[in-house]
Amino acid sequence: MTLKSYLNSMALATSVAFMGWIMVILYIDPSNSNYTGLILFYATLFLGLMGFFTLISFSLKRWISNNEIIFAFVASSFRQGFWIAVIVIGLLIMQGARILNWWDALLFIGAVSLLELYFISE
Repeated sequence: MTLKSYLNSMALATSVAFMGWIMVILYIDPSNSNYTGLILFYATLFLGLMGFFTLISFSLKRWISNNEIIFAFVASSFRQGFWIAVIVIGLLIMQGARILNWWDALLFIGAVSLLELYFISE
């Protein structure tokens, strides 16, 4: 798979995930759908955010590095996009459960950052 086809498929998958998220918002009533609506809401938002942050991270790394070895940035950009999406969804879930405070948010972000540092060191 070439880098261009990877980026195009990632952009297409991200747009499909965001369209799915918008459809969940428009067509699913959270009061009537038990946990199915919430799971679909968070899952489609997670996939859309993961793709969005992956593409943003890759393009920033590509811009900063002056187009050196750009294929090496794919794995780290995907991992960082995943962790940022985990942070956003985790904070939204905590807010939905009414347990989000600023120190909880800092602890959660710190824990995810430590996981990322562990994977960088490997």
